[in-house]
Amino acid sequence: GKSADTIVSQVGMIVEKIKKDSPQTRLYIQSVLPVSDYYNLFTAATLRGDVVKDINKGLEALSKKENLTYIDIYSLFIIPGTDKLNEQYSNDGLHLMGKAYLKWAELIRPCVIE
Repeated sequence: GKSADTIVSQVGMIVEKIKKDSPQTRLYIQSVLPVSDYYNLFTAATLRGDVVKDINKGLEALSKKENLTYIDIYSLFIIPGTDKLNEQYSNDGLHLMGKAYLKWAELIRPCVIE
């Protein structure tokens, strides 16, 4: 139920803490995954798709500001032409199924194995 700005600000505080306490740590920020209201379940979360988009815009800007790698997984999990989580990756609109975790790992692997 928090605003996008609040969430991004809190992530920013975590980034600052890690940079201060562990300056050699390589940080990555990845987008928040999309949601879908198709199943009419978990509506407190699945009806906040616009907030997710705003969070991701903020996280991308934070990444640029802090000179961190931003990994956009959001756009690869949506139904093309929409902003909704693709049903092939979830059977409730919020939680991922195994196939989605495999895709997620495949997407971030090149970024974290350098």
